[in-house]
Amino acid sequence: MTDAKNKNNWNEEWVKIHFDDVENPPHYEVSNFGRLKSFQTDPKNGVVIKGSVIQGYRSLNIRAGGGKTINHYVHKLVADNFVPRKSLDHKFVIHLDYEKQNNHFENLKWVTKDEMTEHNRSNPMVLNRAIPKRTSNYKLTESKVKMIKKLLKNDKNRLRMIAKQFGITHTQLNRIRSGENWKHVTIDD
Repeated sequence: MTDAKNKNNWNEEWVKIHFDDVENPPHYEVSNFGRLKSFQTDPKNGVVIKGSVIQGYRSLNIRAGGGKTINHYVHKLVADNFVPRKSLDHKFVIHLDYEKQNNHFENLKWVTKDEMTEHNRSNPMVLNRAIPKRTSNYKLTESKVKMIKKLLKNDKNRLRMIAKQFGITHTQLNRIRSGENWKHVTIDD
């Protein structure tokens, strides 16, 4: 009798994961469907595990010597074993349907950095994300900074008075003057 949790899907292939960076590596397997199997508690049949999630991606964390933990992303493990790579320039693995949890080998593709950037431009998660609004905690606006920069051009204006007028510190005023802060704001001569 097989456990429903360990049931193989039709046409599912399993491959042992090799950990080059771990001494006495544990026995884990990954499937072309993006599932993980641990052989720690059941050395004969293995147990399907979920692993952990890091920034939305499924991962397998392995304890190495010295209390160090090494993270392996499941989509990268699947791609390494089941997805052909065109060249060594193709270092990144993308999810074709943009779904980070879908680690099926047909949903993964090796790409270059430029291809990954282009792919992410049409990612619905990126396109539909809320654009953060400017916080209301700023003491200065761009128009106030323009006024400050105009006042700074006149050598007769004292820095302490300008700072007091706008409710900022002398240090902040010096940063505006040197271009360290608000560099993008320019004044028309």
